[in-house]
Amino acid sequence: VMCATEDGLEARALYGPTGLNEWVGPVGKGTLEPFAHDKAVMGRLWELSEAETGFHWEL
Repeated sequence: VMCATEDGLEARALYGPTGLNEWVGPVGKGTLEPFAHDKAVMGRLWELSEAETGFHWEL
């Protein structure tokens, strides 16, 4: 919800807990691994998500 409503957040960034291993703590800009921007990885994750949920988005 924060990313949809907060002004001034950086695009293509990950926001979430900033404490221990980014699992707990105050919300802020987190670590986004380089593979998160890999188009091939994005495509595979999307396909797997559709297959596992049984739902296909008509985009």
